[in-house]
Amino acid sequence: MLELPLQGIDAAILAGGMGTRLREVVADVPKPLAPVMGRPFLFYLLDLLALRGARSATLCCGYKADTVQSIIGKSWLGMPVKFSVETELLGTGGALGLARQHLRSERVLVMNGDSFVLPDFAAFRREAEKSEACLALVELPNAGRFGLVDCDIAGRIKAFREKEGTPTMGLVNAGAYFLTQKVMESIAAGRVSLEKQVFPAWVQDGLINGFKTKSPFLDIGVPDSYDAAADFIRGLGVAPHTMFPDSPLSQEASIKCGVCVLVFEEGGRVLLERRSDCGWWCLPGGKLEPGETIAECAIREAREETGLEVEITEFLGIFSDPHRRIIRYPDNGDLRHLVDAAVVARRVAGQLCSSHESLDLQWIAPNELPMNTVPPVIEILRSACYWAQKGVLR
Repeated sequence: MLELPLQGIDAAILAGGMGTRLREVVADVPKPLAPVMGRPFLFYLLDLLALRGARSATLCCGYKADTVQSIIGKSWLGMPVKFSVETELLGTGGALGLARQHLRSERVLVMNGDSFVLPDFAAFRREAEKSEACLALVELPNAGRFGLVDCDIAGRIKAFREKEGTPTMGLVNAGAYFLTQKVMESIAAGRVSLEKQVFPAWVQDGLINGFKTKSPFLDIGVPDSYDAAADFIRGLGVAPHTMFPDSPLSQEASIKCGVCVLVFEEGGRVLLERRSDCGWWCLPGGKLEPGETIAECAIREAREETGLEVEITEFLGIFSDPHRRIIRYPDNGDLRHLVDAAVVARRVAGQLCSSHESLDLQWIAPNELPMNTVPPVIEILRSACYWAQKGVLR
């Protein structure tokens, strides 16, 4: 029904760092929980994985693992979250090896918990099919600060160079990797570093390729780059919005029952509208009015908000999990717990026409879903991706 680029992929986030170099600017929390615009950095990574359709996310934790577990919980926007906890320092390679019991997909996506990169994951995944390991690479003018990556014309990584003291234009490891189960099995047990031991060994064996991306890149590992994190998040368009609180007071919210409509066109693109009240992207839909059925509400809302006449083809499910489904309306501050029936529909007539409730309407490819997609909608899109001929009840 909907093919998201990370569909079927188990992801791991290396989230065990202590953040020693950030101690002067960040309180005593694990580095991935360092706040960016009042929100733990790790939240932005989990949002990305959920939006791009990862089957699961495993957090490789060490320092203050119990804090990470209590803040994140067992799911994120409909994506199962698992935890692999080090009882001793194992390094990035050892931590990944410990987490393998949770990582079942043929290829696994690994991401550093202190960096953010937004490649075209569909293209990245295709490139990864050519080798046992594939690293996302970005070109930076100050690449020497990170250490440079040398590739041949075919994209095979030939060497990792040490950090240099002077600014140097070049490719750097962006902290996102596709790895096969075969190469993960080769990681030695115990304390081992992916960057310093494992990757160089794979280079010698010709097992590792690079995927060059023009994506924005952020590494929060040192104070200077951490200071730039807020501007980076604003640039992505995902600065925290008061309409979507991470930890709302659910007992203060009143129930709002409504519908969401997934309208698809050939090629798998889905129709999204950009809300006028917050500027974020969502599915057409709205409140169930007295005297109408869910089906009638869906057809009416699609007509009013998009100009299209639609025919409902499938029932997707009911979505009510209060985590991230409680919103605060900007105009009056009211809290609403959204309980939505989601249906799938097809266009039968009409032309796209925005209403006063939207700034824009667009048919959007699954790999290009905007980062500022309304959180409750992300879970619905994921369910459309993993839908199995039965209604979802959440």
